[in-house]
Amino acid sequence: MKSRYLVTSYQRGVSLVVYRLSGASHPLPPPCDMDSCSSEEFYQAVHHAEQTFRKMESYLKQQQLCDVILIAGNRKIPAHRLVLSSVSDYFAAMFTSDVCEAKQEEIKMEGIDPNALWDLVQFAYTGCLELKEDTIENLLAAACLLQLPQVVEVCCHFLMKLLHPSNCLGIRAFADAQGCTELMKVAHNYTMENIMEVIRNQEFLLLPAEELHKLLASDDVNVPDEETIFHALMMWVKYDMQRRCNDLSMLLAYIRLPLLPPQILADLENHALFKDDLECQKLILEAMKYHLLPERRTLMQSPRTKPRKSTVGTLYAVGGMDNNKGIRGYLLLYKSYILHFLY
Repeated sequence: MKSRYLVTSYQRGVSLVVYRLSGASHPLPPPCDMDSCSSEEFYQAVHHAEQTFRKMESYLKQQQLCDVILIAGNRKIPAHRLVLSSVSDYFAAMFTSDVCEAKQEEIKMEGIDPNALWDLVQFAYTGCLELKEDTIENLLAAACLLQLPQVVEVCCHFLMKLLHPSNCLGIRAFADAQGCTELMKVAHNYTMENIMEVIRNQEFLLLPAEELHKLLASDDVNVPDEETIFHALMMWVKYDMQRRCNDLSMLLAYIRLPLLPPQILADLENHALFKDDLECQKLILEAMKYHLLPERRTLMQSPRTKPRKSTVGTLYAVGGMDNNKGIRGYLLLYKSYILHFLY
């Protein structure tokens, strides 16, 4: 006996359902009244968007129906304006506004890495990206330019996982240049927390003076004492002494000299780097007065007399009571504005 099929539709938003009927034991249901049956159907194809983009990707590979060529460096990348505009606000603005690029068949993409551009064009069709440590910065810079927020976010998270004392300063500066505020914040906090390892790496010695002063001025650098920061500055100056001596007085102002041991201050007064620099001598004299006149310290308060958070010491609290006034064996540690439960 031949099989029969019954197509039944449900309310809008529900997929089409097909029943297979065979044999006399499964008779067709009686026709329904027009008043009780819907005369409309709604069908949604599964994976339609995915299949459509896959087909467009095949057109890209075969260079069929392409209506624009992007030029980066010596590389020409064919593409479809509609696809690029659908994922990038940059291209959407370019192709839908009254600018010359909207009608050009070839568009020069200045200031963008050719390989990164190709990867992002591929992403527009496939939604897939390969992230690599040696190309991630070029990819992020291109994604920022083309206004691809999803790619920017995933690249930033990838860089966060790569943070290390040897690269955190570079990542922080790169994030600042690209306007990636969350990445910059994470890299900055990592730098502050691991500053003892950071200052032993090449990136620290290569910092420009305007970036170094931000580190020296921060209350958040995690150092055991002010002497550590001072020696880090001296190490930076000596790395290129001829050029950096001119920045010494400006940077020394961010060192909290009054908090250095008196014997170090005594040595600085006649040090070759400081003795002929009037501004440095003023800072050293201020610090020596702070030690020589302890009864006047309340009148000498300044940003240079304020200890950094990590150097103010540690407060321990032992014992305590619960809500029922029972004695508890708690040990709490309060350090650098962070409360730790130890026991």
